[in-house]
Amino acid sequence: MGEQIQITIESGDLYSVSRAADSLSRPRVTIYRWVKTGKILSIKLGGVIFIPVTEVERLYTEMANAKR
Repeated sequence: MGEQIQITIESGDLYSVSRAADSLSRPRVTIYRWVKTGKILSIKLGGVIFIPVTEVERLYTEMANAKR
């Protein structure tokens, strides 16, 4: 078996899919598509998908730079 890694996450470190979508001005379905294709990292807890704030910030920066 693989090595186990323990990660500690604060609730403020994660966005719901809805909040991530609002922050990125994209529909929720786009966020789910990005999760499925691996464009954005996600964490699934109890069957609910969460997006790390750092991922939202990274994508926001990438999208802003692409507009230039």
